[in-house]
Amino acid sequence: MTAGLTDTSGRGTGGLRSRSFIALLVTQGFGSLNDNIFRWFCVLQGMKVESMKASTMSLGLICFTIPYLLLASHSAYVSDRFSKRSTIFWCKVAEILIMALAVGAMALGGVNEKLGIGLVFMAVFLMGSQSAMFGPAKFGAIPEIVASEKISSANGLMQMVTTAASALGMFAGFVVSDVAGLSTSAPTAAGLAWPAGVLVSIAALGTLASLFIEPLTSADPQLTPPNPLKETAANLKLLYQGRPLFRAALGEAFFWFLASLATSAITLLGNEVLGLDQIRTGLLAIALVIGVGTGSVLAGMMSGGKVELGLVPLGAAVVSLGALSLYWFTGDVVPTDAEMQGAAHWPAAISLVVLGLGAGIFIVPLVAFLQDRSERRTRGRILAAANFISFAMMIVSAVVYYLVTEGGLGWEAPTIFLACGIGTLPVLLYTLWLLPQASIRMVIWLLSRVVYRVRIFGRDAIPDQGGALLVANHVSYVDGLLLLTSSSRPIRFVAYADYVNHPALRFLAGLMGVIPIRNTDGPKAIVRSLQAARRAIEDGELVCIFPEGKLTKTGEIDEFHRGMMKIIDGVDAPIVPIYLDELWGSIFSYEGGRPIWKIPRKWPYPVSIHVGEPHPAPDSIDEVREAVIAIGRDAVAARGGTWPDSGTSTDPNGNSAAESSDSAAVAETDTNSNGPSDIQAKESTS
Repeated sequence: MTAGLTDTSGRGTGGLRSRSFIALLVTQGFGSLNDNIFRWFCVLQGMKVESMKASTMSLGLICFTIPYLLLASHSAYVSDRFSKRSTIFWCKVAEILIMALAVGAMALGGVNEKLGIGLVFMAVFLMGSQSAMFGPAKFGAIPEIVASEKISSANGLMQMVTTAASALGMFAGFVVSDVAGLSTSAPTAAGLAWPAGVLVSIAALGTLASLFIEPLTSADPQLTPPNPLKETAANLKLLYQGRPLFRAALGEAFFWFLASLATSAITLLGNEVLGLDQIRTGLLAIALVIGVGTGSVLAGMMSGGKVELGLVPLGAAVVSLGALSLYWFTGDVVPTDAEMQGAAHWPAAISLVVLGLGAGIFIVPLVAFLQDRSERRTRGRILAAANFISFAMMIVSAVVYYLVTEGGLGWEAPTIFLACGIGTLPVLLYTLWLLPQASIRMVIWLLSRVVYRVRIFGRDAIPDQGGALLVANHVSYVDGLLLLTSSSRPIRFVAYADYVNHPALRFLAGLMGVIPIRNTDGPKAIVRSLQAARRAIEDGELVCIFPEGKLTKTGEIDEFHRGMMKIIDGVDAPIVPIYLDELWGSIFSYEGGRPIWKIPRKWPYPVSIHVGEPHPAPDSIDEVREAVIAIGRDAVAARGGTWPDSGTSTDPNGNSAAESSDSAAVAETDTNSNGPSDIQAKESTS
């Protein structure tokens, strides 16, 4: 188990097994568990008061959520001004005190029932306040504890723990309420012992776990206390100025709106549609959380060590599928028909698992993006602003739930899930329109896992922000597609114009922002293409070029075209050398004389992408080529291969001269031919 340490820039260097991260997970797990036991216990207590029965569900959610809006600026200030570890610890101490106060409020019900239940919901408000202060510190601590490439996986685990603890807490709240049998007007010592023992004990365990988080430094020790209204407005403005961060915050807000609505509707579904008791209704909630937890972990795994926004539309599609299928299986259930109710139990549970699976896949990359792409000095304020929007939408969901169930519309639970499924479709279409390359990259990643087993080394060398020119060797027809998976940022490729303008590829190339080039179009057209690539880099984008201008016919790196230097000359952006290893021999390479028409040697075929350190201002094209060769030489040596120095009889993949002779012959013949290989040779300076 390694220690989670922070480097000089404030970024974490620990792993998922570091003491600090595990302690943070445990602390969050106990906190989320206690929040939900307490909230649902209070809601069930409120339902025992006849005058509050209809409004208790919405009242509990609103009391818990309003503090997130009122304390948004102060939670950001505390998170950035003080050590996040200290903030977490004192929030947990406050939790113990609030739980003790809540039990005291329950006891007051024996004096005045309405006063007692009113004070209980005041305790719910205080618990929401504690959670509001805890949130930015909790999420802000993740990038200060774990290394950058682990942030998505860390958020997947955090989301899994949170959702699992939430569902378990909801279920436990039902159980504690049932076992305690606590009267709101005549509470007994035996009845109070259950909530007191459970709530205070869990709060104490969470406080103990927080002590194992290693000390973290303050992000901005000079920060002054905020004016709540001005600071909240300033935080929201700061978030809005970073449009990608703002859109991610809107996506997170949609998730919490949907989650709050679904959680409330599950209670309605179990009690009034499927005829379940409180405990079995709690099991339905666990089905939802099993899905969310599984989806969160899958999202972390599928991110491949980076923040992968391409998962967002995939998650939205699965959410819609789960919600619509739940309506399909429960929409026609007659509450008085026990046979129909029994037949719908398992389909409903499976549909909730699917809905949760999509929700987990949807939320993890958004949270990871907010953490990873926000600056350390303003991260607390960015996350607080995102929380403000999310919890505003949770309050909206509580109001919506009340209106559609008690406000005259009379919707039943299946109709609510139908509305959720249909309402997710515009979000799906918007994310596909907004993130075309990320969505395509995700599809490519999924397909590549069928054909290839891709490993990426040195991913951190690709800049997180700002423009750069990626320069790679050209081995196969799928090089560009595989390179897309190497970065969470969009990459624009300089590619042969005939391919870009092909009817079957034109739309896709447009979405990907491909820059077409063709050396037969004349100097002016080539200059325009190079200038387009240059402008893209100056605008802070990543551009990739294959400077050999054609696929290798021997597996070795050919000469680089000098036009590439015109893109980067005088631009304040680095060249990032990349070596694609092991692709020589795949069905999409020229090994054996021709691509495609051969049997794969392995399935899935191993491929490694090696990213070298950025070169700020290379003096010549030869320097760039030597950098790519140096990376390749190290990559081949690392897997036990032999680099083909002049006069040797092996290619970079360790194949003998006999194995590569056909390719060499093709390369020699193509020099004077007008066949298909000549067409490939016109592949521009891409």
